[in-house]
Amino acid sequence: MLPTSTIWPWSSRACAISAIKMDKLKMIFIAFLALALLGSVQASTIQSGQDVQSAINSAEAGDIIIVGSGNINTFEVDKPLTIEGQSGSIMHAALQKPAIKINSDGVRIIGFRIIGVGKDTTAKFNYYMQNPAAASGKRLDQPNSAILVNANNVHIENTIIFGAQAGLKATNADNLTLKNVTLESCESGAALTKCFDGRIEDCSFSNCEKFGLDAEQCSNIVLQGNHIVNTSSAGALIKDSDKCSVLENTFSQNTFGLSLWKTTHSQVLRNQVDHNYYGILITQNSNNNTIADNVAEDNSRSEIVTGFGIGISLQENSSYNVVFRNTATGNFNGLETSKGCKYNAFLGNNATDNKHGIRMNENRNNVIFGNNFYNNNINAYENASLNIWNTTIGNYYSDYQGKDENSDGLGDQSYSIPGQDSSTRDFFPLTRPYREARLNASTINDAVSKYAVYGLAYNEIPVYRKQGDTIVISSQPRTSPPKWSNSQPLDVNAPPY
Repeated sequence: MLPTSTIWPWSSRACAISAIKMDKLKMIFIAFLALALLGSVQASTIQSGQDVQSAINSAEAGDIIIVGSGNINTFEVDKPLTIEGQSGSIMHAALQKPAIKINSDGVRIIGFRIIGVGKDTTAKFNYYMQNPAAASGKRLDQPNSAILVNANNVHIENTIIFGAQAGLKATNADNLTLKNVTLESCESGAALTKCFDGRIEDCSFSNCEKFGLDAEQCSNIVLQGNHIVNTSSAGALIKDSDKCSVLENTFSQNTFGLSLWKTTHSQVLRNQVDHNYYGILITQNSNNNTIADNVAEDNSRSEIVTGFGIGISLQENSSYNVVFRNTATGNFNGLETSKGCKYNAFLGNNATDNKHGIRMNENRNNVIFGNNFYNNNINAYENASLNIWNTTIGNYYSDYQGKDENSDGLGDQSYSIPGQDSSTRDFFPLTRPYREARLNASTINDAVSKYAVYGLAYNEIPVYRKQGDTIVISSQPRTSPPKWSNSQPLDVNAPPY
């Protein structure tokens, strides 16, 4: 897994194993291999027709059940089995009854087509009233799921799910794998809660009402090579989670392509995001993430706000993130940071042909250097903010009019960042596009530590008051825009560093 934050400790630990210990390890490995081979020899293949449950009840752990074509009855798996549908194996979920319920670790489900049940609050209530015994102990707020997973090490592959309230729902399911699964026209394609070490690969999520993927309170989830298209809310929402990887996916025609919400130490790499309202949204205290090498283009949803769409956005106190070497083109705002975000580093990004190349709104102490802003209506814009637009180098702006008399690639005159009440300048603007960006944790950490030196904003300074014998600490009310305590005009003739 690639580094996921600006603080990436790499360490090695010397270890030595004696010859005796090595021999013992070899013996243990040989014994384990023999047991594994014995288990595979003893496994049986069972042919099943419509009634898969009977085959499951008679099977032994490790058996393979081959299911014929046609309409298949619902079933529940309570032992480690492989259940493989043939071409045309079709299942129908029912109200409060998944097509497949998995309660055992080590289950593999392959090759089924499942027709789900959508949300129907009235029908669910009637079910509970008319079936009190069956409904005893069950909750009214649980969605109608096509597949319900309550176990670990579950693998689901080559399966199609259509029209369910939740295509797949998994809770406390570690090491869950979805591969080449199609989830179409569901309210939520896949809903994962408190799952660890999962992998969702080469899947298709389309026409979902709420989310393609909804992962909450999860860790180490890998989302790779998927197509997530035309969801009414977020293509993928990763919330209250950490150490997740979103790699090489396509997010298209969603309201929010990808959203990290209060998610930390994760990486978003090499994704294609287009024709969304927000392509990539990092929000609500999502910290220490790496957003790198993504392409965000033509993100615009005119049915929401005519011509408005954001390529990559950091919002609501999301801090200590690295936004590196992304391409943003044809958006309203190519790159955007808004409302209380601090200590983020923007390096090596290319923002072209946007309304705003980058827009910074109500933020402080973000470091922006080595980026290329060209052919945007406004290359860079800062509103009610105090950010740093250069380290030893600044950024390239296609509308820069200054000179470079000594041909060192740095402009001799500073570049003024436009915006409401902005007095910010890039003191080392580049006179040619920057092509040397490297994702070096030490360099980025040093830049943020050295240059992000502004003090707290007015609304961040705590208020102390005495109430009896108690000291009460509270924050000052937020102002919009904030009143920065040190927002005096800068001396434009001398760099502040």
